[in-house]
Amino acid sequence: MQNLPNHSLDQLFRRCLEAVNQISGETSEKSAEKYLQEMGFFNKDTTYLNAVYGIMDMTDLSFKYITNTDVALGIPVEAFMQKGFSEFLGSMTPEKENVSAIPTLFKYMVDSVKEAPKEIRQNFVAYGYGMKHFRPSGKPFHTMIQIFGLEFSDKGFPTLCFFVDQDIDHLIKQTDQYWGRLSFDNGKFVTTFSSKEMILKKQDIFSLRELEVLKLLMKGYESKQIGEKLFISSNTVDNHRKNMIRKLDARDTTALVQLTKQLGILK
Repeated sequence: MQNLPNHSLDQLFRRCLEAVNQISGETSEKSAEKYLQEMGFFNKDTTYLNAVYGIMDMTDLSFKYITNTDVALGIPVEAFMQKGFSEFLGSMTPEKENVSAIPTLFKYMVDSVKEAPKEIRQNFVAYGYGMKHFRPSGKPFHTMIQIFGLEFSDKGFPTLCFFVDQDIDHLIKQTDQYWGRLSFDNGKFVTTFSSKEMILKKQDIFSLRELEVLKLLMKGYESKQIGEKLFISSNTVDNHRKNMIRKLDARDTTALVQLTKQLGILK
């Protein structure tokens, strides 16, 4: 396993702090345990058994709570609590395009909050996926991180967040691309980002027609049946399906449907 040099970690950590430097204010003294009790479903949902999840103070990128790092990454929880976000960065594969994803996605999140209507800024879920970490065996794998705001500054920026980082290697192809998606107020306002284009878009990943096809794919319909329902040819249906698979670098249609659910695009 190749680790980043300490000086590179320091530089990367500073870039992460710079990306969130517009977040001001202080987090409350409310205990992490209290928040975890309020979100107790994470302890019961088997989806999250092997996921890294916890609570992070966005003002200094320190962890208030984190778990499952030993199972998912082969690193003791104590290391994350003592070293903070630098330990998380050090668990990533060291390619520049991979480690640079984190400060870039942080900036994207802050910029997206700026763009969102003030009345819904505090009701968001952020998704970042495609980053690579090392397994305990030393083999790299792709992950998807979800971030939920818990506390906010006067400007509406998240100061305390709950996060979940899941293994999605079985769902996407080998890729150096990474993506971001922010959904405010259950999809009323959405921004997206990809490392291929490096611009914030005020639109979702899929078009309305692609979403129509996707909804029917999720119900188990074949291309011919979908075409009949939408009054388009089965070839057009297949083209939409292939375009969606390409956009997410999904392994196949089954993986596409699963990724779409995990990204919150469709419930």
